[in-house]
Amino acid sequence: MPSRWFATLWLLSLLALAPACSVERQPATTDELTDGRGQDGFRTGDMSIPPHTCRGRFCDVPKCAPGTTTEVVGKLYAGNGKDPIPGAVVFVPVDNLPEFPPGLGCDLCNDTPLAVTQAITDFDGSFRLKGTPAGSFPLVARLGRFQRVVTMEAVPCVENTAPKDPGATSIRLPKKNRELSPQDYIPRIAVVSGDYDQIECVLKRIGIDELDMYNGRTVGTSNPPAMAELGTLLGDETKLLSYNILIVNCTDNQYQSLLATPQVKKNLEKFVRSGGRLYVTDWAYDVIEQVPEFAPYLCFEPQSLPGPAMCLLAPERATAADSRSFYGGQYRVLDKEMVKWLEQLPGVINRNAQVAVDYSFVVVSKASDDPKTKTKVWVDGPAAGYGNRPQTVTFDYNACGRVHFSTYNTEPDGVVSEWARWPGNCKASFSPQERLLEYLFFNIASCVQGPG
Repeated sequence: MPSRWFATLWLLSLLALAPACSVERQPATTDELTDGRGQDGFRTGDMSIPPHTCRGRFCDVPKCAPGTTTEVVGKLYAGNGKDPIPGAVVFVPVDNLPEFPPGLGCDLCNDTPLAVTQAITDFDGSFRLKGTPAGSFPLVARLGRFQRVVTMEAVPCVENTAPKDPGATSIRLPKKNRELSPQDYIPRIAVVSGDYDQIECVLKRIGIDELDMYNGRTVGTSNPPAMAELGTLLGDETKLLSYNILIVNCTDNQYQSLLATPQVKKNLEKFVRSGGRLYVTDWAYDVIEQVPEFAPYLCFEPQSLPGPAMCLLAPERATAADSRSFYGGQYRVLDKEMVKWLEQLPGVINRNAQVAVDYSFVVVSKASDDPKTKTKVWVDGPAAGYGNRPQTVTFDYNACGRVHFSTYNTEPDGVVSEWARWPGNCKASFSPQERLLEYLFFNIASCVQGPG
């Protein structure tokens, strides 16, 4: 009996002296779970956690040997599985992932749920998450209201590769709601058809399969097929505010009478103020310029020269901007991150950071540099008879919504055919200027920096 007692004591002594296992779960203490923000502005902790305890998936983070960690690497692509998505947040939620709030919202960049770890995708869509849990957990990629949730299986204390989604070499954004998982989402998108533009074709090539078409051409036009006339959308506040993104194609000004209606102007302003994203091209500029609250952000050249730029005093009469003849040329991309993204795509941008663009009509006088109405210029270039002018701009409104305007169309022939039928009228490949609009579509869809 004594020999057995000494053997047991000897075994317990060895266990007490043994080093900690490299995959031991490491409780996160209050020092580690501070209620601050990570370097990207996202929440990474909670001061309500009691000392020396852990919460949710923090409890599944392994304690690794010095110099090692559990990591997940991968790339995020558009729904087409080919085009990289920059500026998205990829994270591991601490707790169960909450649903998006219904309807519009500001979608601020610091609204991401409490995360164990997170990263922002680079210009090539790449990301690296350090200090992830081990075992099975949800890996979330989010860009505004785009969200993809995949199940990750991670081996502790080594680099793990994110799984491959169908049609992609890594993970991709969904093409439609609940496409690959119950928590896959895309924003609600309304597209207004146009006589000179087909951004719906760009969305199709990006890999977006769910959108609602409204007719912005002559009343009754059925190409592309529309669910209703534009007036039923702009005149109905509830319906308009049920969408996250409104895209208005360049068209022949058939809906100008709508913009003379005070209720329509009020609805458009409320849509963006409440977090809506308004994406407008060329001759549809009135959707911006006729709304008094938007007019100060962007000035247009008038048809009748000489005359004051159309912006700061008050919105001008409809169709007053100079849009008499189309122009184009080599346009300069001003944003460095956008240049890096375009450089990945063959034949789009040259060594001078210029992209060949055609079919611009409306002439922008200037973008506001007033801090109260600050407007970002992404692309500039020659406008016929005016010299160098802004060609692509965006501004955030009420620290909640976002507005985009480009002077150029996507339609390569300058006019949308009356006979070609959707979606057979869409080209199979992107033109260089469509690549500009693709990048900026995902920018307009992304989160907004809050006040301060």
